[in-house]
Amino acid sequence: MASRDSGSFRSLGILFAATMAIAIVGVHFHVVGAMVKPLGDAYGWSRGDIAFALTISSVVHPFTNIFLGMLVDRYSARSIALPGIAGWAVGTALLGFVGGPIWTWYAGYVLFSLLGFAASSIVFTKLIVENFTKRRGLALATSLAGAGILVSIIPTIVLALERHFGIAGVYPAIAACAFVLMFIPCWLFLPRSGSAATPPMSAVPSRQKADWREVVGSTILWRLLFAFLFVASCVGTFIVHLQPMLADAGLSRDEAATVALFIGPAMIAGRLGTGLLFDILPTRLVAACAFSLPAFACLWLLAIPLDYGSAVALALLIGVAMGSEVDVVAYMSSRYFGLRRYGLVFAILISTYGFAVGTSSWGAGKAFDAAGSYDGVLIALIAGVALAVALVISLGRPPELERETS
Repeated sequence: MASRDSGSFRSLGILFAATMAIAIVGVHFHVVGAMVKPLGDAYGWSRGDIAFALTISSVVHPFTNIFLGMLVDRYSARSIALPGIAGWAVGTALLGFVGGPIWTWYAGYVLFSLLGFAASSIVFTKLIVENFTKRRGLALATSLAGAGILVSIIPTIVLALERHFGIAGVYPAIAACAFVLMFIPCWLFLPRSGSAATPPMSAVPSRQKADWREVVGSTILWRLLFAFLFVASCVGTFIVHLQPMLADAGLSRDEAATVALFIGPAMIAGRLGTGLLFDILPTRLVAACAFSLPAFACLWLLAIPLDYGSAVALALLIGVAMGSEVDVVAYMSSRYFGLRRYGLVFAILISTYGFAVGTSSWGAGKAFDAAGSYDGVLIALIAGVALAVALVISLGRPPELERETS
């Protein structure tokens, strides 16, 4: 396994393909954030109603993700990822046909969630943890850092596409470009066979049942699950509502898009920094520090009036926080439960993360619609993050589980 950490062409190709795919498959959250105001202006939809589409997605994904996690532990990533990418592109393109009644927006997101479920970080991070051991933290951080580049430019891209193609053309254009950028690297570099540790087919059903009982019965899983739930609620609020928050503070759409450019580099720094720290410092310490960052962003919004300069500083802090969190999910899944159960555990935790992102964005939107302010939401999020930090600190040292994969 250690040899897999080398800079071989095969390993670098897998890392490149995973980085491209992970960066793109999660971009729809940030596209919604950039589309909140234009969709609302065009169709009269409220912020809460628009964000509810992410709640729908977050309700669908726990079921599809757990199913996908079991598939990933059984079949090769290539056989899952390639059709998954095609489905993701079709589902994204269909979002360009929504409009008028709000139910068309919701129906589009249901189709997107079902068609694209197999294009997931569950598939691509499993490839990384299988192929990297000594530098796993850095490899995971690198694969996840690619999203930072896209996040920083998504508002600018959406604005340009909207001006050129209109609202209806934004999603089909994104779908076409994303398909090419994901499919070609995965076709070239993803291994055609599964892990050497894949067991005989006859042994899989009984082993998966045993793994399911062991994982669900673990108090470690439940502490991680609730910790991620609280932190992701904070992250989800910023993903969808940061652009509207900046607009409410008096920034123009162009200025808000410029501020968003700073989030991407900060995400990359956060992910790479967290990955490096995981390789040299205690897991719980790194996770607790990473989890505390969104609370500081909430405090910033409550205490400091936003102008362009303070908005840039806030964007940098939010970017580092966003960059750290998914790194923590992936790394702790592998270290606390081992590679044999990685697909299942990561699916459960990332489903929780996605559920919280989707529901929190809707809840924050509804709270704003009712109160005209985000202050109550921010206070609740600070309390939740404090609980998340306490839960992570309560975990013991990760066990040595690498031997289970040999």
